[in-house]
Amino acid sequence: MTQLASDGTSLATPQLIVPAYFHPAVCPQEWELLAERAAHVRLIVLNLDSGPGTEPDPAFMPALERLHAAGVAIAGYVDTNYTERSVGDVLSDIGRYIDWYSVSGVFFDRVSGTADCLDHYAYLTSRARETGASLVAFNHGTHPVEAYADHADLLGTFEGTWTAYLELAMPRWARDRPAGQFSPAVLGAGLVVRRRHLAGGAAQRGRCVRDRPGRGESLGPAAGWRFRPAAAVGPRLAVALAAVEADVTHYRSWYHDAALADGPGPAGTGPGTATGKDGAARREPT
Repeated sequence: MTQLASDGTSLATPQLIVPAYFHPAVCPQEWELLAERAAHVRLIVLNLDSGPGTEPDPAFMPALERLHAAGVAIAGYVDTNYTERSVGDVLSDIGRYIDWYSVSGVFFDRVSGTADCLDHYAYLTSRARETGASLVAFNHGTHPVEAYADHADLLGTFEGTWTAYLELAMPRWARDRPAGQFSPAVLGAGLVVRRRHLAGGAAQRGRCVRDRPGRGESLGPAAGWRFRPAAAVGPRLAVALAAVEADVTHYRSWYHDAALADGPGPAGTGPGTATGKDGAARREPT
């Protein structure tokens, strides 16, 4: 039965975009959990060493095979450094991800959002799709000019605290686009009830949820953040998945009733650090 908000709007089930920056040798249960809860995961971002690394890592193969079999989309993390990174290096990363790990998508990080850089990212997207990527995500960190939405399947347009998320005002062009083209990344969402509010809001507007930790927390640490021991990854991932699985009808309705037509609305950005077999973080440049 389709669940409805207080005004009768149909509610979609929220899904997670997971920055899976933990090594299978360190966190095997977390990779199993992702495969078991495949229905709640829209996309997994794979990042071995701020990119694909210099050679294939066989430890990832069994985990990725399970995810492929479960129908979970996997995107390789590729840093663009706001057009400063060479096209050749970017394309090399894409090719390695596809050749070594059979990813179906590319997650471009540190993407510019101005009109003068659009052609650069349009070209990268075209080459990525020619190479075999069926899904392309842009991580802007803020709303770009609308034309970027013509090239990417997912746009990361918000990163911040829960309070800032609730106060976010989306540009009109974003409200006219398919809701599933946007995803929120909320820093340190905190309590489970807040995760449920977040999941509800994303469900009401059809966005995907990307749970993003606060300082010192795990599950996709961003540039410059401390990385906690691998043991901290499991509980965060389990809580995030549980919030999506839970009955969030009340929270969905709360979000809808609290939001104005031109007011708060979710969007998102993405991750920046990978971990090796020893659990140590490899920091992305800022």
